Amino acid sequence: IHLVANGVDPAMFDVKDNSEDFRKKHDLTSKFVVMYAGAHGISNDLEMLLSAARQTREDTRIVYAMVGDGKEKDNLQRLAEEWELTNVRFLPPYPKSEMSGVLAAADACLAILKPLEMYKTTYPNKVFDYMAAGKPVLCAIDGVIRQVVEDARAGEFIQPGNAAALANTVQTWAGDAEHCAQMGKNGREYVGVHFNRQVLANQMEALLINLAHPKA
Repeated sequence: IHLVANGVDPAMFDVKDNSEDFRKKHDLTSKFVVMYAGAHGISNDLEMLLSAARQTREDTRIVYAMVGDGKEKDNLQRLAEEWELTNVRFLPPYPKSEMSGVLAAADACLAILKPLEMYKTTYPNKVFDYMAAGKPVLCAIDGVIRQVVEDARAGEFIQPGNAAALANTVQTWAGDAEHCAQMGKNGREYVGVHFNRQVLANQMEALLINLAHPKA
């Protein structure tokens, strides 16, 4: 059995873009922006993000941007309103072609799933996008994708379901721009070598050719 993993096209992301227009449009200017980009479903456990936002609500440096849509979005918005979370922004979904500008507005990016055994084998596409965009990853998913982030030195593992750990890490990162920048740079370099979609496509092509014309 051969596995060709998920990957990313690093050329899609401009690491020099600071996306000031996007920040201004969504009231993110002069903030440490923790961004989640993706589906708002039951599996994504985004109540954990809101719980972390609740715990850091007095820290005026930090804001959480939730980009995307899904059947849990209305419930999450109601909960944020109930908890009076003024440090959370619910933003609409954007097409893949615009994600470079969206992610450019982030200072850190969150990947999160419920703490289930079956998710330990997933390679979420968003993590590779985050890394290609040069953003440090808050990885609240155990398993193979945690290993990628740790091997790349591109972020930090947060125990799934542990909102307090997420809140503490966010506050630490908000005060250490240099460390965040280095993790982002590490991630960008790592996916360029190990999870570049062109390289992966070449691997797939070689496998298919070998199947069609096996070597003696």
